[in-house]
Amino acid sequence: MAADDLKIRCLLREELERGRRDSSYPVKPQRLVADIRAAMGREDVVLIDSGAAKMWMARLYPTYRPNTCLVSNGLSTMGFALPGALGVKLALPQRQVLAVMGDGGFLMNSQEIETARREKVPFVILVWVDGSYGLIKWKMEMKLKRSSHVDFGNPDFVRYAESFGAKGYFIQAAGELLPTLKQALADDTVSVIACPVDYSENTKLTEKLAHLPEPTKIECPDN
Repeated sequence: MAADDLKIRCLLREELERGRRDSSYPVKPQRLVADIRAAMGREDVVLIDSGAAKMWMARLYPTYRPNTCLVSNGLSTMGFALPGALGVKLALPQRQVLAVMGDGGFLMNSQEIETARREKVPFVILVWVDGSYGLIKWKMEMKLKRSSHVDFGNPDFVRYAESFGAKGYFIQAAGELLPTLKQALADDTVSVIACPVDYSENTKLTEKLAHLPEPTKIECPDN
């Protein structure tokens, strides 16, 4: 493996491991990615909606089998992950299916929870909650040093899920995320997990990537 490729893999692995150990709240994106990976089997399928969550998942989420991490990366269609998860579960009923979405994308197609409940198609929706169109806000702050008209209010996600007959969870500490994910994935129903996310990490990531040193020779054991 080329030295620069190996270095990138090492840096990403270290970042994911730091996230795994981070117990701060709201939950860091790195911790969300680490716990998602820990909850999902290697054959299970995660669908990543467009938005800031996609930037973190696409960078850090390790995959081991083809078509186990699905992203709308052409048109970057917001809201695709929820109905997409319904379709994947119909096609692959033996696998666990997780839709990872920002709150903006979730609210665009959340009515499909009713379809999933009516047709008895179980899967889990993990909503990264920040009350904003996070990726647009991130780009505005990078270019303009401010943002405008990207923040919004949210419903009570637990009661909203329950109004469809689904299960609802709201994460109140970082340590709750992984066991809640495992429980929801094991249940034979539709579940919505809402987790507040600390997107102050976006700016830190932008600054970090801007100051990465030139690739150097490095030895990092592969596993």
